[in-house]
Amino acid sequence: MAGVLAGRAVVVTGAGRGLGEAYARLAAAEGASVVVNDVDADAASAVAGEIGAVADDSDISTWAGAARLVDTCRRVHGRVDGLVNNAGLFRLADPRDQDPEEFRRVLEVNLLGTAYCGLHAIRAMLAQGGGSVVNVTSGAQAGTAALAAYGASKGGVASLTWAWAADLAGTGVRVNGISPNAHTRMADAFERHLGDRARGQNVGKSPSSNAPAVVYLLSDAAAGITGRILRVDGDELSVVTPPRAVGAVRVAHWSVDAVAAAFAGGLPADR
Repeated sequence: MAGVLAGRAVVVTGAGRGLGEAYARLAAAEGASVVVNDVDADAASAVAGEIGAVADDSDISTWAGAARLVDTCRRVHGRVDGLVNNAGLFRLADPRDQDPEEFRRVLEVNLLGTAYCGLHAIRAMLAQGGGSVVNVTSGAQAGTAALAAYGASKGGVASLTWAWAADLAGTGVRVNGISPNAHTRMADAFERHLGDRARGQNVGKSPSSNAPAVVYLLSDAAAGITGRILRVDGDELSVVTPPRAVGAVRVAHWSVDAVAAAFAGGLPADR
């Protein structure tokens, strides 16, 4: 039987290993013609060779690199039906020790890379009448120790997802996201950095367990779904909603004392 992505052309960034590789493998198994992108050309070629895909080593953190990647898919397959914005850098640092250049690079790859690839792909998808973008975010967007740069980048990715979905409503181009959980090199690095505070990160959760949600969002089965971020955590699937205000208090005129009184009266003071 044909897979749910039969006849589709799908780009997966950062697909030379880990989660991206898992997404690319399942997309190919479900019939997609896949472009495996990774700045590690050898890793991209290895995965592409095993799944009958095209390898690409474009640097998606630049506008030109993202354009080259999307153009490769269009040149080889004639169209781009799906984009999985998975490529990312993971760096840990206490704010007192944060290297500003490292912070900048995380944002360039994780946020700008997602934005650049998304913008090029969305324009191609609009021209052809439809498509699906899946952005990869993280629970770190809610605030995690030692992950300020990474969390900030992923919070931006979540905002991009919700905003693009609103922008593109009714066009045939859908934009969704996934917040995956798996025991990868990132989990190992987190444990090494935080020690006992981070033992057992995602133990037993494989990258492949997250791939079905991504392929679902790429497929026609999710034709009515846009502006959603799915969180996969082992055997649990949930939806991440946009931030919202809680505990509203009203007064006629705000003053410093009135704000203090609002907290004293029960306005939530913790996360």
